[in-house]
Amino acid sequence: MNDPELEELFQDPAHREVVDLLKLSRPAEAPPLDPNFRTMLRIKLMTEARRTLQPGGARRGFSFSFRPKALVPAMAAVAAGFLIVLGIQVYLQRQPESAMVAVDLSRIQNKSNVATGEPIVIPFSGPVDKTAVAKTVVIEPATAVTKQWQGQNLIITPDHPLAPNTTYTVSLKASQTPSAPNKQPTVQSTPTVAPSPVVVHFTTVRAPIAPVNPPSYRSANVSYGQENRLADAGTVFNGGWTPAGQLLVTRPAGQPGIGASPGASATATVAGPLAVGATDIWLMSGSGTPTRLLVQGGSFPAAAPSGAIFAAWQVTSGNHATLGIWDLQGNSQGTLATLDGVPDRAPVWIGMDRLAYVSQGQLLILGLHTGHTDALTIRMQHGSLAGSPVSTLLAVESDASSVIDLASGSSTPLPAGATSFAWSAKGDLAFVVPQPSGSLLYTAAAGKDAQRIASSPSGQTWADLSWSPDEASLMLASKPVGASSSASRLMLINTDGSGLKSFASQQEYSSPRWSSLGDLVLFTRQDEAGGRAFWTANTGPSQVDPAQKQALAEVDKFMQARLQGDSAVAKDGLDAAGLSAYQGGASSLLPAAGTKFDRYYPVTVQQTGSNPSKFLVGVRIFVSRSGVQRSFFEEQLTLVLKDQRYLVDAVTSTPAVLLGPGPTVLSFDVVPTSPGYQVRVRFDADLRPETVTTDTIQVRDSDGKRVTSTITFDPDNHMAVLTLTLRPGSIYQLVVLTGVTDINGGTLAQEYHAQVISR
Repeated sequence: MNDPELEELFQDPAHREVVDLLKLSRPAEAPPLDPNFRTMLRIKLMTEARRTLQPGGARRGFSFSFRPKALVPAMAAVAAGFLIVLGIQVYLQRQPESAMVAVDLSRIQNKSNVATGEPIVIPFSGPVDKTAVAKTVVIEPATAVTKQWQGQNLIITPDHPLAPNTTYTVSLKASQTPSAPNKQPTVQSTPTVAPSPVVVHFTTVRAPIAPVNPPSYRSANVSYGQENRLADAGTVFNGGWTPAGQLLVTRPAGQPGIGASPGASATATVAGPLAVGATDIWLMSGSGTPTRLLVQGGSFPAAAPSGAIFAAWQVTSGNHATLGIWDLQGNSQGTLATLDGVPDRAPVWIGMDRLAYVSQGQLLILGLHTGHTDALTIRMQHGSLAGSPVSTLLAVESDASSVIDLASGSSTPLPAGATSFAWSAKGDLAFVVPQPSGSLLYTAAAGKDAQRIASSPSGQTWADLSWSPDEASLMLASKPVGASSSASRLMLINTDGSGLKSFASQQEYSSPRWSSLGDLVLFTRQDEAGGRAFWTANTGPSQVDPAQKQALAEVDKFMQARLQGDSAVAKDGLDAAGLSAYQGGASSLLPAAGTKFDRYYPVTVQQTGSNPSKFLVGVRIFVSRSGVQRSFFEEQLTLVLKDQRYLVDAVTSTPAVLLGPGPTVLSFDVVPTSPGYQVRVRFDADLRPETVTTDTIQVRDSDGKRVTSTITFDPDNHMAVLTLTLRPGSIYQLVVLTGVTDINGGTLAQEYHAQVISR
């Protein structure tokens, strides 16, 4: 039975954990204590609790255990008193405590580098009431998740990748499996709740710091890193990137993973044509973890440019296949067409609302919103087919290769034999034209004629073009004329035709595809047994703006000294004006007594003016007490180059924000676009999209007037993008109001304000 006085007193979620622990520790059948003793002890404990407890907001990532170090003094006194009562009850009960179900949290508890795209695994050592346990799972910051069981492992898969630089708390209550009923039911025939809830704390990896001057992906700048084999040969048949950097893959039916059918074979292999329903479509992380079964019996998925949905084929009986649309949680959005026969290629997106597919050699165009299908007078079988992500243009390899504008019906011819089409995110086209002794490489900017930019070395042929994220270079597979795919090597070339270089090691790289984020390359490689496996490799620009790198290095040295309480080293990072600002109370150089600066990360980096002698660096500093993070505040550090070193010249500070259940702004950056600018604001929680508007997220000028803008929301990256016009060299204010709401209804603890500098 709930105690109204206790419910009123312990409002803070952190305190509620203690109350739950105490309730769960009470035996089910305890002999009554002497009423006078109970009343006297209760009055004393409640009086002490009211005297010592201070009101406070709920603290995300804040939990108690029964170790004295983890309890603040006031709570320790109250909890100890209640433990006396419960200890007496346990003693009088004189029954053995029900067996606890152990949970192994060693792989995740208090980890500080948890990948954002990986599932959360909670392993149990014994039988539990799986349905009851899954219902109690709570994750903060608010995150939409899917819960599945694999044996004794509870797998919690976020519907969107977790936010970086964020401390998450996952709590659940472990219930034992009910024992079998007998002729004389006992207390043990009902589910028994373990004596304490399970609380997991972990922090995700830091996000890359957005550069002031975006690094170029020109071939000379790109580095190639570690390779990772995603799966054994025969366990992934085809795959492609989503705009958020995840993978859509086709796997043999019955492969293991979250949501897999427990009765299906986990060793299915396929030789020759696939049987009806022999494959499934999965969502996979960039590191190769199958995170969600999306479509049973599906094949050839194609992610939409928007990133929210994908198209795929689903094979049915009678040698038919249906073309359908699903979201990335596996929810069907509708069936669009039926194909006579088994498909051998994925549908192709054209812009956001059209699909192209081939049926019995006929090219068909389907409108998603109209449901109308147009048959083009083009016959094709296995030629290259690619649609622009931002327009109604479709590149087609046929007897007369061309680019078709589906809006006007017009057609632009391409050089004879044009193939291996690839569209950039901005709508530029690249393709190759095979020659007897090599290949010719062409590009065509939007609305312009194709231009030849390079020729392959004699005896080498090029294929499988893939654009870099900034369109500075093209990645391609190169092999000797007539050689098999096992001879394919990875090459880079700038989009002006310069800088051709061999990329990575001298091994096979077939069908390479750059992720939209530019951090990974997907490719296939033949293994020792002759099978073909999928791999990824880390990649990215190797040259960072040296001025920004130097400024951030000085910030890190300054912040590490503050985290360690080293005042002398911290002051060494200040010039006279900066020291005066801290001494004058603009912010606190070191934490207050009884607290600790626990960790920090840069929120944003902005360059003031065109000369890299001055930077504005925003840092978020987390404050802990008794080893638990309680709040954070932000500082805007102005760094000035003096005597070849960046020093903190000025500082402004925001009020402290309690770590509560609502969402918070993680970071922001300002990106020049053509025309205008984008201000990208990232959050730590899944948000209600209808609350992300230009009324709740604004940019204001120096007079406090709102700048006219449009806004879009990217749920996969927890990001709101404001598109607007700013005056170069001016200072603005980013304002995020408390109307922004997460999926649980939590709001920002307080308004978020930060300076925005346009360049």
